[in-house]
Amino acid sequence: MTVHGTAPVVAYIDGTDEAKCAADYAAWEASRRRAGLRVVYARGPTPYWGPAIPLLDEYFWEREWVRTLLAKTTAEMQDAHPDLAIEAAAVRGRPAGVLVDESKRATLVVVGTRAASGLGGHRSASVAVQVAAHASCPVVAVPEIPGRRCDASTFADRPVMVGIDGSEHSQAAVTYAAREAIDRGVELRAVLVWSVFDIDDPREFSASEPSEGAEQQRSDRVLSEAFVGWQDQFPDLPLTRTAIHDIDPVSVLVDLSAEAGLVVVGSRGAGGFFGLPIGSTVDGLIRNAHAPVAVVHPGDVHAIGLYSGAG
Repeated sequence: MTVHGTAPVVAYIDGTDEAKCAADYAAWEASRRRAGLRVVYARGPTPYWGPAIPLLDEYFWEREWVRTLLAKTTAEMQDAHPDLAIEAAAVRGRPAGVLVDESKRATLVVVGTRAASGLGGHRSASVAVQVAAHASCPVVAVPEIPGRRCDASTFADRPVMVGIDGSEHSQAAVTYAAREAIDRGVELRAVLVWSVFDIDDPREFSASEPSEGAEQQRSDRVLSEAFVGWQDQFPDLPLTRTAIHDIDPVSVLVDLSAEAGLVVVGSRGAGGFFGLPIGSTVDGLIRNAHAPVAVVHPGDVHAIGLYSGAG
């Protein structure tokens, strides 16, 4: 595999098991891309009053806790990947803002789906969703996995799934997903989920209206057109394309993600699968998918031409 540029993979940690799992995934990504790994802990400013006073950065025990967390995490990553160049940093600022800034100098940002600020974090995917919405590079949100570690064997050999809608955002996702499938040597599954509520006036909706059949045909055509160039360049790439009619696109993709090793989506689109804003669609996938979710933006130059070929 050939990586263009030397930008690192950035992993966010906060002391939770979910963040440790995300760091494992980030180390695997960095190793296979022959990129460096940057492990980041972020801490927002704490007010000088109220019940949060014991958590002030000025208290030495928190500083030691952060140092220990960074040292332990990097040591574990180094043991798993001896040739990997690793750096660690504690950055003052809100986690989402810090990671968006880090993304300007990264090839990939990896964060757990339950990442949160503060000691130990709490059950929330808000950091991952915010970073996915505003990052300057692809973002991978890693779901909670039973146990302490993230074993690559649980996802590396499974199909890559990509959501399609024909927009510029989904085309960037197609490019990223196709290269991931080629590099991993796995099947690429393209899915377009559409709802008649996206094409009909709900006040006049009828299941027998001919527009439903027309929309199904259009969806099939969009799926075919999305991969014309890839099929010509990589005719041996295993590819399946499925257009599904359902009123709840996110639930459909969440269910399908159980068989995937990676789910790739555009950050925003129009109609069909991406008809909702990122706060609803991508948020739902990040919180509920059974596989890592990669969110790709049209301007992600790192997502294009990442690899020179398989393996």
